Amino acid sequence: MEKYHKYVVSTFVGVMLMTMDFELFLGAIPALIPLFHLSLGEITVITDVSFFVSAVAAFAFGALADTLGRKPLFMVTVLLYSLGSLFTAFSSTLGTLIFSRSVTSLGTGPDEPLGFTITSETTPPERRGLMLTVIAIAFPLGQALGAALIYLFTLGHVYLPYVFLVGVAPALILLLLRKTLDETDRFLDLRRAREAAKKGAGVSTKYEADLSKAVKNPFSQMFQADLRRKSVLMAIYTVIAAGSVAVTLISLPVYYTTVKHLSFVDTILYEFISFAIAAVGYAIVGMLGNKLSRRNVLVVFLLLSVLSFVGIIEAPSPSLVLTFNVLFVFFLFSQWAAWPFYLNEMYPTRVRATASNFGYGFQWLGNIVLPSAVTLLLTSYGATASGWALTLTEVVLVPLLLAALVVSFLPKDNPLNVLEKNAI
Repeated sequence: MEKYHKYVVSTFVGVMLMTMDFELFLGAIPALIPLFHLSLGEITVITDVSFFVSAVAAFAFGALADTLGRKPLFMVTVLLYSLGSLFTAFSSTLGTLIFSRSVTSLGTGPDEPLGFTITSETTPPERRGLMLTVIAIAFPLGQALGAALIYLFTLGHVYLPYVFLVGVAPALILLLLRKTLDETDRFLDLRRAREAAKKGAGVSTKYEADLSKAVKNPFSQMFQADLRRKSVLMAIYTVIAAGSVAVTLISLPVYYTTVKHLSFVDTILYEFISFAIAAVGYAIVGMLGNKLSRRNVLVVFLLLSVLSFVGIIEAPSPSLVLTFNVLFVFFLFSQWAAWPFYLNEMYPTRVRATASNFGYGFQWLGNIVLPSAVTLLLTSYGATASGWALTLTEVVLVPLLLAALVVSFLPKDNPLNVLEKNAI
């Protein structure tokens, strides 16, 4: 086994666990409301607080990883996830759920982007695209596993919160694996150079770097002239793309049960089927991105997502709802096999972890903004078929078209380059 394979395995398992947790909680919401006598407003508070904590953790851990190193933060995230999952399984009130989900979010928020950074820095250029694609497939696998667990626990009449115990032991095993990893050579090289530069000593680096910028605060570097445009455009894109995913997981099940007249169990089954098929989409996006550029693939898949979502709204039968739901999830969700790669390949080592987590920070904020917009607009338009159609058009369709336009203005990437040829 090559050395970088350990980083790939460690990241793959982490991504699968974190996305499984995301689906576990959102998929369980319709059942948790009557179980704990919670209102939809209280559920919204729990999800919004956890998403906000994830965003703050991502922004903070990214900058810390560019300052202190990738490995120590990569261990802390999985420990926090394990503790949060354990706490969630035994939570039964609004306060305890907010606390347990917040602890979980401190781990899930920055874990995936840190994994992508570590993999990008340790994998040879000719293998990097393939390894990142392999890791990306963990997204739909984790989502499908989460939906399957909710489905099985519901059918078996098992106390649903105990489903969160499933991730505790694997996370602790993963922690032991990550403890054996070395810090990345690129970070160690940059840290030595920064320390030498601060002391006024002679500086030599194995990997090309702009030390005049590297000594500054990582987050502030994101908005300097050479990186500002990419940072602003990616922030807009990730808010919209991630927010649309959150609407898919939070709002569409309600839409399906109230407007399309599907049962809760059928809705969970539809999600499982869609996530499982989407695994193919992640592989396709990863491979196409390596050949056509991540940016170009994002634009095409955003436009295809829009067309698929129109099909969901117009579908007159459950079978057509399933068909277009599969297509929508396929084209929207599989973009996670492109944009996290873009961030890690198109930003320099001095801010790579910050950039990776920057995208995820805005992802978590998007998870708050767009579902909240759905709630507000439904209050105005009414939760009728026409009210839902107007709401979903304004919150999902139009923003996804805007996202396609925004991404088209990003610099074109070359995934096969050595990282330092893309940005220093």
